[in-house]
Amino acid sequence: MSAQLSDIDLVLVDKWQHNFPLVPKPFNLIARETGVDALDAISSYERLVANGVISRIGAVLAPNTVSASCLAAVSAPPHFVETAAQLINDESGVNHNYLRENDLNIWFVVVERDRATLEATLARIEQNTNLVVHAFRMEKAFHLDLGFSLTEQRLEKKTPVLPPVDMSVLEPGDIDLLEKLSDGIPLSDRPFLRIALKLGRSETSVLERLKVLQDAGIIRRFGVVVRHRSIGYKANAMTVWNVRDEHIDDVGATFSADPMVSLCYQRNREMPLWPYNLYTMTHANSREEALEVINRLSTMATQHVMSSDVLFSTKCFKQRGARLSRSVGVSA
Repeated sequence: MSAQLSDIDLVLVDKWQHNFPLVPKPFNLIARETGVDALDAISSYERLVANGVISRIGAVLAPNTVSASCLAAVSAPPHFVETAAQLINDESGVNHNYLRENDLNIWFVVVERDRATLEATLARIEQNTNLVVHAFRMEKAFHLDLGFSLTEQRLEKKTPVLPPVDMSVLEPGDIDLLEKLSDGIPLSDRPFLRIALKLGRSETSVLERLKVLQDAGIIRRFGVVVRHRSIGYKANAMTVWNVRDEHIDDVGATFSADPMVSLCYQRNREMPLWPYNLYTMTHANSREEALEVINRLSTMATQHVMSSDVLFSTKCFKQRGARLSRSVGVSA
């Protein structure tokens, strides 16, 4: 899995997925702890971005806090898949787009500044592709964090309960700051100073606000964002579960605690086409490994699950961080 990375690269990628230093010279601290020169650390990160190993170093935001988002899907006939995917990618609000093994075969995430803009984007995609867009909106997040360890066995159970988000801390200028971070921090000696200068603010104020937003849960984590497929996690499985409504909290908590579950959330059903209301993501080294995890989950919750389906991704059309607007959004 890690054969593509040197030992130093692996440390730079893995160790700083969480708790990236929010200090004026973060790469100096990283270099000291890694045993390399700060300029070499920056050069390594530049190479890792260029090679597609990581997408950015930056903030991973809690969904539907400072923007509106949803997961959506269309059923594209084989001859139209590539064209439909490109038409979807043309929308600036689309940040993830995958081909998956299902009649609903193109799955994408849309993030916009508010619900009205989100609905307009979905309507435009429907019109441009001439395909019915099925929107599945987040109803509850049980576990949302792809920053799992690449060097340690994923054996320890996680705490399945996400801390609440405190939106009261938002101040004028926070959305501007998060917007500047959409592509990640600059890979330079003083990255937060460069962001501050673009915003006409001080470096200290930028760092202070990022810490406040992180403590409030609006920033779920700040660190290296890995492209898992590029380093060996070839099996990306989205499993959808039709869980009895009265047991969904229990099942969601149980699934979230499993160390191989990287995402777990509740979304709306769309009857009769789509009876599923709970989603889990599993990133594994092989299809067989992913199916072992899914079978284990199924066994744990068999009495509460009425049906399920596994949608492996077969192609990534688009993957990048969400772009934010200066206008604070509402829940989708």
